[in-house]
Amino acid sequence: MILVLVVLALCSGAQLHAQAQAFNASLTGAVYDHSGAAVAGATVALSNPDKGFTRTFTTGPDGHYTFTLVPAGTYTLKVEMTSFRPYTQNGIVLAVGQVAEQNVTLELGAVTQEITVTASAPLINTSNANISSDVDQRQTVELPLNLRNVFGLVALNSSVNNSQQNQALNPPGSQGTADQDISFFNFGGGRFGTTAFLLDGHWDGAGDWDGIVYVPPVDETQEFKIQTNAFTAQYGWSMGNVVNAVTRSGSNSFHGDVFEFLRNSDLDANYFFNNAGNVRRPQFKRNQFGATAGGPLYIPKLYEQRDKTFVFGGYEALRQQTPLTVLDTVPTSDFRDGNFSALLGAQIGTDCLDRPVLSGQIYNPFTTRQITKGLVDSVTGATATCSGFIRDPFAGNRITGMIDPVAKNLLQYWPNPTSSGLINNYTASGGAPVGADQYSVRVDHNISEKSRVFVRWSQKREFKQLAGELFGSNDVGGPGTKAPDNRWDWAFNYSRVFNPSLVMSVNLGWNRWVEGRKPQGVPFNPSTLGLPSFLDTNPGAFPAIGI
Repeated sequence: MILVLVVLALCSGAQLHAQAQAFNASLTGAVYDHSGAAVAGATVALSNPDKGFTRTFTTGPDGHYTFTLVPAGTYTLKVEMTSFRPYTQNGIVLAVGQVAEQNVTLELGAVTQEITVTASAPLINTSNANISSDVDQRQTVELPLNLRNVFGLVALNSSVNNSQQNQALNPPGSQGTADQDISFFNFGGGRFGTTAFLLDGHWDGAGDWDGIVYVPPVDETQEFKIQTNAFTAQYGWSMGNVVNAVTRSGSNSFHGDVFEFLRNSDLDANYFFNNAGNVRRPQFKRNQFGATAGGPLYIPKLYEQRDKTFVFGGYEALRQQTPLTVLDTVPTSDFRDGNFSALLGAQIGTDCLDRPVLSGQIYNPFTTRQITKGLVDSVTGATATCSGFIRDPFAGNRITGMIDPVAKNLLQYWPNPTSSGLINNYTASGGAPVGADQYSVRVDHNISEKSRVFVRWSQKREFKQLAGELFGSNDVGGPGTKAPDNRWDWAFNYSRVFNPSLVMSVNLGWNRWVEGRKPQGVPFNPSTLGLPSFLDTNPGAFPAIGI
């Protein structure tokens, strides 16, 4: 059974491009006496009472100890040995993926005497040449973040450049591409697309364009590490850099929060060019709200082992009206009635019947005919001065009686002018609705002092209404594109420490991103416009109009 699990652990690590130690930490060191001699057989305990974590080993002949597969967090280290004063060090912070070293010097004395260290410098990594920076929970919660995307803090790293090669070419940080945009980072002059994103130890990137599949909410992120150089082989699949994040877990104390973040147009100033054009402020409303809760799984009279099982869950929602301003040209009321006399301009020449040709003149296509120089035109009775094809102009540029019924119906979907003039006579500002709902639940269980397991389920449902292409070639009057997104992310880990030199970890992860696009104007029956009814059997959409 153990062999099967070990093979499974190795295989799962290969598939997911990371191993369990990538999102855990290690603490190693040696115990010496006051003369510098190694102390063998000392009892070394590492504990985090809030998480119900305690692990104990004895030092080897060389006085060394090692704790591996330790969840990131704050710990207490305690060392005891006969004839020496007990040593306690509080506040040891182990970050995600950290390999830290802490040596201990014991003093001779009675067991009743104890040395306690309550503060110390950050632990130094002496086992490898990793260059990294950590972003902890306090930073993610207290620093301002547009759209509360935790990976926006990656840009604080001195070697980072955000390439802005976003998927939809929208402004950076705009909803709908926020997760995508924030994932396009270059580190230290490296190439785009070489960053690996890990979440709870498994791959969190989309293989086709290197974006992030699932971004944990701010309040559900414990910390993340940015590794930019010389990282170890366990962080495979990256040619450049690694962003390694872990989610929060519950603890022995109940805690939670309820939040609301607000932005709207009532608090904003208008744009300069809007003021110049006497255009009101674009509508903009954004509400981000939610709640988190965590603590021990405690069911009175059924399950009361507080140090065993912990639960943490959260919900976050976004409701937003994205600002949209349109300036374009639409038909005037005369144009809708077939009166295009306003287009007529100065004479620019004559035709083969010696008739004046005016700029903006519209000709009747059904009067097209061929004439020969020197012969009399059968329609007008005029003698042709040249040979070729001619058409007769509409008198006064009025085509009232020749507008197709389908065209008349199409005009019902075209907006009326908002100002005088023939060009740039339509202005509108408004918003396109955007929203998202994000859920996550994580359960941790301490099976024993040396065995742990956790499972996490996360989902994000995103829905947005893209602006209608009122004047594009794809859609004259479409109401917009509906773009629902669904993302799922699952994580599972089982770890077992047999002794300081033999450990086992089974780390599994799965994620999926389903991105929908519904054509503009769906559902719509083309027969409504007067087109043949058989077109309704196709996926209903407003027809594309071209000239």
